[in-house]
Amino acid sequence: MVTEAYHNFDQRIEEDRIKSSKPIPFDFKKASERLLKNESNKENRFIHYIHYYPGRIYPYIPLYILSLPDFADLDGYVLDPFAGSGTILLESIINPVFKRNALGIEINPIARLISKVKTTVIDATEIDRLMEGLLALYSRKEDTSEYVPKFDNLNFWFSFHAIEKLSKLKYAIDNLEESEDLKDFLWVCFSSIVRKVSKADPYIPPPVLLKLVKYKNNPHKYQKLRDFSKHAENPDVWNLFETAVKNNKVKIENLARIGELRDDKIKAEVIWDDARDIKSGHLIEYGRIDKIHTEKLPPNIDIVFTSPPYLTAQKYIRTNKLELYWLGYTKDDLIELERNSIGSERISAKSEISSFGINSIDSLVTYAFSKNKLRGIMVYKYFENMIKVLDEMGGVLNKNGYAILVVGNNTVLGKKADTYKLLTDAAINLNFSEVVTLKDEIRTRSMMTSRNSTGGLIKNEYIIILKKEV
Repeated sequence: MVTEAYHNFDQRIEEDRIKSSKPIPFDFKKASERLLKNESNKENRFIHYIHYYPGRIYPYIPLYILSLPDFADLDGYVLDPFAGSGTILLESIINPVFKRNALGIEINPIARLISKVKTTVIDATEIDRLMEGLLALYSRKEDTSEYVPKFDNLNFWFSFHAIEKLSKLKYAIDNLEESEDLKDFLWVCFSSIVRKVSKADPYIPPPVLLKLVKYKNNPHKYQKLRDFSKHAENPDVWNLFETAVKNNKVKIENLARIGELRDDKIKAEVIWDDARDIKSGHLIEYGRIDKIHTEKLPPNIDIVFTSPPYLTAQKYIRTNKLELYWLGYTKDDLIELERNSIGSERISAKSEISSFGINSIDSLVTYAFSKNKLRGIMVYKYFENMIKVLDEMGGVLNKNGYAILVVGNNTVLGKKADTYKLLTDAAINLNFSEVVTLKDEIRTRSMMTSRNSTGGLIKNEYIIILKKEV
């Protein structure tokens, strides 16, 4: 029973909080399964998988927390300042108990595109007709050289046949006269097959050339990758694309069955790209943001719910670089995106550091700086940016609104960094109060949880619930 699930949650949280001030272990999947027992649209959660994206937040966390009676009176907007591929946005609008409007901010254009498509109701019955027109365009004998991306080592990553067929498909989608929403659906399907027709190792998130010799000791994987490598030389691009469209059509058509979404009473939008300076723009084709008419977001958010970048950040832009190139982004665009990403390694060694006035953070920065100057600057820049984000979050939250952060800990140059504590300290310094911190074991390894010898293995996610003090 739903009420029983909540009662058990409240009772256990209260008991554990009395016993200890440490994060309280909580199994969100188990708790969410009780909530979903009578849910008629369980298949809605398959929408999360219309396109691969590294390091997605575990869907059961927002599913459960946004269902809590504690937040029942907060029926205003949910804001996700690091929306990624839209997990929290989707869970806000399909929640089985309380559906809420949601806004997202995300720097990665691929993620913005995925978020838009997975939260937008489209007429799925139009897709078959769409594909007929698309095939006619794809089959034309046109010069599609202008649709070939211009970037270094294009032929290193793609065979001649893959380049020829991808450019033909890009030409076909671009010249299809359809609504922006339907075309964005096709762009997501297009992007989802780019890595599948490349020479990149499918088991490594950031693109790395596949080397079969690495898999000699694993016969099953070796055979699978040998076939993959062979097909990459002359891939069946149209068949892969058509399969992606069929699979995603089944997933996305479920949204239209939710009355509130179909009637446009509830919706999710991606509005901006920088969580350090929150504004409202307009998302256009390819995941781009129209910034011609922008305005500051007023303080009308009830819940900020997000999973910030890790202190040793996943290389999201680099991971998606092949898809971004094929969607028309340039090398300079990617460098700029990486430079502006929080946790970026593209920093100047001449940058200066100073005190934040927060002992726990200052101590970690000083330690890192003493061991490795550049690494120390990276740690400093991370917290400098995250403090700006937390300040912006406080600025857009309604009085007594909540901020919920899903955070993983790290190791910095051999020293354990309890990132959840550090960000909590920063939030308290900005007039938030800590309500409770929960801990859930990471069950999926879609992110690079062990990036290098200094990053450490991320085993748990910490869910920090903060309240804005009046």
